[in-house]
Order: sequence, then C-alpha cells, then structure tokens
Amino acid sequence: MLRTEAAPVAPRTGDTPAREATAATGRRQGRTPAEPRRAPAARDPFLDNAKYLAVLLVAAGHAWEPLREGSRAVTALSTLVYAFHMPVFALISGHLPRHFEATPSQLARLLTGVAIPDIAFETAYTLFTRWSSDDPDRPITLLDPLYLTWYLAALFIWRLTAPAWRSVRRPVPWALAIAALATLTPSLGDDLDLQRVLQFLLYFVLGLTLGERGDAQPHGGLPRVRGRPLLMAALACAD
Repeated sequence: MLRTEAAPVAPRTGDTPAREATAATGRRQGRTPAEPRRAPAARDPFLDNAKYLAVLLVAAGHAWEPLREGSRAVTALSTLVYAFHMPVFALISGHLPRHFEATPSQLARLLTGVAIPDIAFETAYTLFTRWSSDDPDRPITLLDPLYLTWYLAALFIWRLTAPAWRSVRRPVPWALAIAALATLTPSLGDDLDLQRVLQFLLYFVLGLTLGERGDAQPHGGLPRVRGRPLLMAALACAD
C-alpha cells in the first residue's frame, strides 16, 4: 500500500516570526488586534451647496431692505427669504452632527470650532461697537450676543443636547412643544437670546432625525418633489 504524505503548508505572506510572536503576546494579555482606522466621511456636495445658498440669501435679504418700500415684489421675496433661511441653517446644523456623542475629542472640536470663534467675534463686535457708536462703555459679555453671534451660542447649546434628543423616542413633537412655549414666554430674558435659541431648536432636532430609521434624506427625491410646490405656495402667500 502506498503511503501519501501531506504536502507542507506554505507560510502565509507577511506572517513573520516577530509578527506572530507579537500577536501571541497580545492574545495572552487579553488584547485584540487593532482595528484599521475608519476613513473620514466624505463631504456631501448637496449640503455644502445648500449652506452656500443660504448664506447668499442672508446677504440678499439685507441688500433688499432699502428696496422694500414701494416694491411689492421685493417685499414678497424678502419675506420669503426671511421665513426660511434661518430654519435651513438650523436644520443643516442638526443633520451634520447627528452622530455627536459628546466624546472628549468631539467636545474639544466643539470648543475650538464654536465656542472660541463665538468669544472672538463677540469681542471684535463689541470693540467695533465702542468705536463706531455712542456706546463707548459697552461691556464684553457672552450673555448679550451682538449681530449673528447668537447663532454660535445656539449652535453650542444645540450640539450639547444632541445625545439627549437621540435618546427620546419622538423628539420632534417635544421640540415643537418647547419652541411653542418659548414663543409664548417672553420673560425668558435676553441672556444668550434664549427665546430665539429655543424657537429654532425644532429645526435642529428635525435635522437630527433626517435619515434615521429609513426616513428620507434631505436631498432625496421625495423632499425635492414636495419642495417645489411648497416653495411656490410660500411665494404666493408672501405676495
């Protein structure tokens, strides 16, 4: 009877003795091999274009202010722009950080990307106001936002609450209730422009929920189909 010998198994490429020894040491110590780092998510051109368009509409709204008197068309366009450009900003601001978990690295980016610019612009605006107006003694404070710095404060507050909103089963109705109560409560005061921050909270929470549990993405086909007649109806109402 012929005896057959098992063919020798060729060593796998890259399995050097040193690497095998390192893996064995890691297994004995209870460590698992390091997972490959995930590549950063690609930017969404649709959202970038939406933010750019919203910025242009803000500038156009301010430029149209001197032309509103005596022009029904300009008044209608200006009313339409002011009705939705800030909700668009809040919705996109909620959709982009929808995976925010308040980890140390995310909190550090929140401080460097939102809190520090807020302090810098608030200081610069206050110094400009002292120089250009009759209020040379205006204090530098974050509780009384100047110009658009209220939005940086709002963004900081909204982002911190994002993990809590994702843990709520139906966050949009709760955010709607908070926005309605804020509208009916002018006694909230002017600190951080809190009333306006809570009024726009609804759109931030709506942005958080877009794309979850199979919902439509903001640039999907269904929102576009619904958006066109809605925009035309809004323009007709503004006129």
